[in-house]
Amino acid sequence: MQGYKAILLHYLSEGGEADLELAYEFGRHAMEKGFSLLQVIDAHSEVVQEILLKNANVNVNSETFCQRGSDLLKEALAPFEMTRLGYSDTINLLRSQNQELKGLMAERAKLLEQREDFMMVVTHDLKTPVTAADRCLSFLLEGDFGQLTTDQAEMLAAMKDSNRLMFGMIKNLLEVYRYDQTSPALQVEDIDLRELVDSLIQEFGFSARMRKIKLESAVSDAQLNSIQGDAIALRHVLVNLLDNAFKFTPAGGVVALSTRNSDTGILIEVRDTGTGISKDDMDNLFQRFFQADSGRRKKTGMGLGLYLCQQIVQAHGWALECSSEIGIGTTFTIRLTSKPAQGQAQV
Repeated sequence: MQGYKAILLHYLSEGGEADLELAYEFGRHAMEKGFSLLQVIDAHSEVVQEILLKNANVNVNSETFCQRGSDLLKEALAPFEMTRLGYSDTINLLRSQNQELKGLMAERAKLLEQREDFMMVVTHDLKTPVTAADRCLSFLLEGDFGQLTTDQAEMLAAMKDSNRLMFGMIKNLLEVYRYDQTSPALQVEDIDLRELVDSLIQEFGFSARMRKIKLESAVSDAQLNSIQGDAIALRHVLVNLLDNAFKFTPAGGVVALSTRNSDTGILIEVRDTGTGISKDDMDNLFQRFFQADSGRRKKTGMGLGLYLCQQIVQAHGWALECSSEIGIGTTFTIRLTSKPAQGQAQV
């Protein structure tokens, strides 16, 4: 501060204009060295008081003396003032950009919601023609409109199988939107696992014959009616798992649906002798829209089936696990407790 005091003393005494530039430079260097605004003001006050006390060749009553002191102080404080304004401008700019970002995020969220609503409506409307096509194919295959040749029956059977897969994808889309956007209540009831397994074996028997895959089932005799949950939702999970098993199992392979007892409850397993899933894909298996390498090569599905299975199983308080080995096959296991946990009737 001694240098500044010397500048101040010289300027007040002599009125040299060069001292104004020196005062500005002092203010800048003071900031760099860490001096505060108050320290600069205090130095100015000390020098003025010193001059007033000594009355060293200065007319203390003159307006010139006061004006000179004011001018020099302004120059010394100019860098501090510029910095203050710089901080203020920066803060205002950041606030403005933050508001713009919030507006863009709100607009994006609205567009995404509109897109999801549109997709849900379209998907729902697609169910009607697909269901109608499935019924017509069933009538034809059952001979309601006349006897079919072997080639005709095989062609219609392939169409029906493809139509069933399409219907499954549409149902998955609807259920995913429903689970993501709302909290659908689970219709908890007693589930007869033997009856559920038998109906699924019958439903997938046609696909097994078409694909030349052996379909097996095994149901434990104990506690068959002790499981409580949403029977429709659980069936949807098993349909998705069986669809995957058939999709990735070559002709001559095996797909098995079974139940067995464990220390924690009952296990439902869907096992196949298909292509298997790599270790790299296992971590992302239940993510939305994710498809393993084998699934991408098949170019079927949307990567929503396993994601939905996980949502439904977790809504019950159950667990869904997967074990797989490339070239050997894959097993999906649902660990069912006897009753959904309290408060888990809502997703």
